[in-house]
Amino acid sequence: MRALILPSPSNPDSLKLIDTALPTPKKGEVRVKLTSIGLNRGDLLYTQNRYFIKPDEGSRLGFEGAGIVDEIGIDTETKLKLGDRVGLCPMSFEVGTQGCLADYGIYPHEALIHSPDTLDDSESGAIWMAYFTAWGGLVEAGQLTRNETTVITAASSSVGIAAIQIANMLGAKSIACTTSEDKAQALYNLGAQHVIVQERNKKPIKQAIQHYVDQIQSFTHKQGSDLVFDAVAGPMTHALVKASKREGRIVIHGLLDRRPMDIHAGVLMKRLLTIKGYTVDQTLNQAQQKQNAINAIQSGFSNKQLKPVIAKKFTLANFNQAFEYLKSNQHLGKIVITP
Repeated sequence: MRALILPSPSNPDSLKLIDTALPTPKKGEVRVKLTSIGLNRGDLLYTQNRYFIKPDEGSRLGFEGAGIVDEIGIDTETKLKLGDRVGLCPMSFEVGTQGCLADYGIYPHEALIHSPDTLDDSESGAIWMAYFTAWGGLVEAGQLTRNETTVITAASSSVGIAAIQIANMLGAKSIACTTSEDKAQALYNLGAQHVIVQERNKKPIKQAIQHYVDQIQSFTHKQGSDLVFDAVAGPMTHALVKASKREGRIVIHGLLDRRPMDIHAGVLMKRLLTIKGYTVDQTLNQAQQKQNAINAIQSGFSNKQLKPVIAKKFTLANFNQAFEYLKSNQHLGKIVITP
């Protein structure tokens, strides 16, 4: 079997596809023949040694994927059967030794989730990281409810698209933010009620802030946003605060802009605003919250309210092209690698 490894943690360009022995699952483990792997920005940060999980010499890669149950460890008590289509729950396995960018992987049986019947094998590896993150950020951390308005930044990402779909599923209104005019119409087509184009670095920050605030005021009839689901942070947080309604909420789940945030404490106090950070492990580490998310997401796929958007597919042999495409930030939706 083949597996993608990082021979040198200090050199992101050292990625190498190697041949290795087909592993045998032990008690409590299942071997999965992988059919699709979702490529995430975390995979890129991992190769650059900038992720919160650090690689070792020769670490495997791949934080999410899906496939078919190929072998079950002896004496393993599980409801899974040979041939079942399953997806991997993110953060539930050791990436360095079990990463999904491979032909096969050995995983704890409790880390596997049945893949939705409405998705084919090439799509199934592209859902759980994005939809867990969007559900947890919007519903659990953000407390989004019907008829509320949520702003979704970096909306053309797989998490952003998942958030648009989940907001619609909840009966909320979404305002999508993107940096490209080319992506704006696609976001409308994907269900966003409104789209704000923020051409990063093309306007002075004060103009960019005022443009955002004016747009939010127009779209919400001067009421402001109830919730912001933010993947960017940086100085534009000033705009997010300024355009939030009284008692509004801001949930930050990403750090695309590593510059300091611009937030005035007096505004938070006067407007009774809440700002909090969110990472997907907050959902995955709580058994009931995790199951609630699984139930809601699977229901959404069953009734076709949810549907992953695949930007482009690459074979495992063309992993370098996939990573270069990820770096370009030109894609809308999820990049998928199929072994």
